[in-house]
Amino acid sequence: MYEYLPTLNKTAEKYRTKAQRELKYCVTCQPYDGGSYVWIMGEETTVEEIFDSIDCPERYRDDIVEHLGCPNCGNSSFDRYDTVGTEDNYRIRVESHYNKALSKYNNKIQSFREHLEQFPSLAGSHPLGRKIFKEIREKKVDSINVGVTSWYRARGVDHSKVFDSKDLHAPPVGKSSGGRFHHSGQSVLYLADSKDLAMTEALEDPSVPSIIWIQEYKLIETIDNVLDLRYDWDNFGQLSNLTMAALLASGCIFERVQDRNNKWKPQYFITSFIADCARSAGYSGILYSSSRDSGFNLVLFNNNDNIQPVGKPNIFIYEGRGSVNFFDDSFIDF
Repeated sequence: MYEYLPTLNKTAEKYRTKAQRELKYCVTCQPYDGGSYVWIMGEETTVEEIFDSIDCPERYRDDIVEHLGCPNCGNSSFDRYDTVGTEDNYRIRVESHYNKALSKYNNKIQSFREHLEQFPSLAGSHPLGRKIFKEIREKKVDSINVGVTSWYRARGVDHSKVFDSKDLHAPPVGKSSGGRFHHSGQSVLYLADSKDLAMTEALEDPSVPSIIWIQEYKLIETIDNVLDLRYDWDNFGQLSNLTMAALLASGCIFERVQDRNNKWKPQYFITSFIADCARSAGYSGILYSSSRDSGFNLVLFNNNDNIQPVGKPNIFIYEGRGSVNFFDDSFIDF
């Protein structure tokens, strides 16, 4: 090891830049189990193997290694034969898939958005609209079977009525305002995968303390053929349909509506069209990432006997984002 960093000439600096670009993790980044590290971050290799991969001349290697550092943990003490990590191969594939999708479709998506803002009911007259319809209709998009799990639905308390389970089920036809995956008046059931997310989705402003009803639901059988629109980086590289991957990568699937009371919601134009296509193709619903918090939502298009309420709804005191207290409703006679 050098007391002072050796000076690199222009050629050596070029190879240092290449080597540093490859080095992403080191032993210090990894968790330890019984005194030995367990390699989980990146692809395990050595500094010397990185030098080999970039064809670094032997005469520069001893000097260059003194200039290398781990960008993840900050460690800057390496020898040529130390174990280090390069970027995870899966992450590289994901980033490639992400960039390919946006490169091919970003301008088309922007054109489609502008078209729908002028002609909201004429999605099918745009080339991308026709492509989305065809690929969903022909089942070329990713779908999922939702297993036996618990889901939640919430409604704010704005009057003294004590809610029963039926009050938190899908509203009757003609009663609902438009939403992300339905048009005004359509009857659909929106569910969240956690109580916290259900409350966040139901509230106009999650930072304001509120009293809220929550109903738990249980899937008693698997619901098949659900369109999968989750934006999950860990699974993004496995998306088989490049068009849907681009829509997810662009953010338009889960773009947040800042004012839900505003009658003009162009953020919903593409998603409601996708929902129409999914209904037409016989999908049961859509599983998608929340625009308001971490977690996933499920929208079911039709009444489904496979989902049943668990008991009666409960009241929660929501004290602002991240703070929830259960309200003792044992005195309420349901």
